[in-house]
Amino acid sequence: MAKVTFLGGINEIGGNCFLVEDKGTRLLLDFGMRYPLRGKYFEEYLKPRTASGILDVLTLGLIPSRLELYRADLLRMMGTQVPSQPYLDGVLLSHIHYDHSANISYLDERVPVYSSEITRAYAKALMETGKRSIETEVYNFKPRPLLNMRTAPILRTFKSFDLGAEFEVGSITVQSFPVDHSVAGATAYLLECSDTSLLYTGDLRLHGPYGLQTRQSLDKLGREAPDLLLCEGTRINDYETSSEEGVKSNALEVASKCNQLIIADFAPRDVFRFSTFHEIAKQLDRRLLITKQDAYLIRELRNIEQLRSVLPPIDDESLLVYVDRKDTGTYRSADYDTWEREFLTMSSAVRANYIHQNQSEIIACMSFFDINELIDIKPREGSIYIESVSEPHNEEQEIDVERLNNWLDFFGLRKFHFHSSGHANATDLQFIVQNVKAKQLIPIHTEHPSLFNDIHDDVNIVRLGETITATG
Repeated sequence: MAKVTFLGGINEIGGNCFLVEDKGTRLLLDFGMRYPLRGKYFEEYLKPRTASGILDVLTLGLIPSRLELYRADLLRMMGTQVPSQPYLDGVLLSHIHYDHSANISYLDERVPVYSSEITRAYAKALMETGKRSIETEVYNFKPRPLLNMRTAPILRTFKSFDLGAEFEVGSITVQSFPVDHSVAGATAYLLECSDTSLLYTGDLRLHGPYGLQTRQSLDKLGREAPDLLLCEGTRINDYETSSEEGVKSNALEVASKCNQLIIADFAPRDVFRFSTFHEIAKQLDRRLLITKQDAYLIRELRNIEQLRSVLPPIDDESLLVYVDRKDTGTYRSADYDTWEREFLTMSSAVRANYIHQNQSEIIACMSFFDINELIDIKPREGSIYIESVSEPHNEEQEIDVERLNNWLDFFGLRKFHFHSSGHANATDLQFIVQNVKAKQLIPIHTEHPSLFNDIHDDVNIVRLGETITATG
């Protein structure tokens, strides 16, 4: 009989990690960082010690205590014997957000990661353009202890698939269903085990650009009528409605009244929000300024057919690529990482002085972490800052908002806030649950699991670490 063990994502938002076992086959549904718990112990300048391998995160309960899940090099650092065979047959990764993917960094390198091709491309781009740490090695990793920084990374096995693909892992048949989220490539999974079926939603919404695709997936899943539904409930207590079209119309209205620089702040991996501001820029006859990281990600994602209609080529005349000052401040090639250098000589590459001189012709995609670039850019009076990210949900983020506001006040930038969540609200969650027609529902990725009792007749509120037997 199939069993499910809840190793994360219970009574918390994020940290999804669910072990499914059936006739000797073991699969993890996601392997995400437990952000709320991590925030109790760590912050920007206090991080898990790389020299300790997994000891810090294991001791504090940030990762499951099952040592058989982890990389050989990290087990050796703890003096623990490495299993002769991998414990898992695979990880089904729903999307790239770190609260679903980050703990793959510690995963036994022999375990394949199944994901959409879009999610694999995200993982590659984030690894190659970000700062390597033991917490961010999802796509590849360097064995610890790292005695030579030039050691080549070990590539993980990503078994990527086209959206909607079906495949088998041991005794389990897996059907993938594309769903809309604030990151492209998000996937729900239907697992057909030997005597039961289980649907895992991952994160999803109905109000985004691919909302119709999500509804089509729900129609198919309703015909399957799974025995067990693991349903995300981030916004089960929230009835507020918003949409990407709403963000676009509101942002366009204020942007059209601005005759100076417009700064757009949104999540760097949200290509749908990027597309929104790209369309706004074109309508206002402005060019969209992006970072080198943005340019690299767009180039990678455009290799995937489904996203070519969403993303322009990076050499499109509607785009500019921002070259910031690094290291010596002289813009010499040696100041930049290898992956950045190709963007330095593009015809669309610009520096701060160009932006200052052409403020009325640009929408600049910049976040809080780019805010000090304003010292070089020198925005003129009348410039605006359109914030298009979620509201702060912890004290640390509230402090960041206060710092951001201080910067905006210093430069005299008026701030506007328009956002659309990546998660279904309570009304849409009810629609999802009613259309799936599952026999039993287990709330995940939520701080309010009991509210699901209002929308399903058989809700099982499990505890962290609990194992249940799933029956048909």
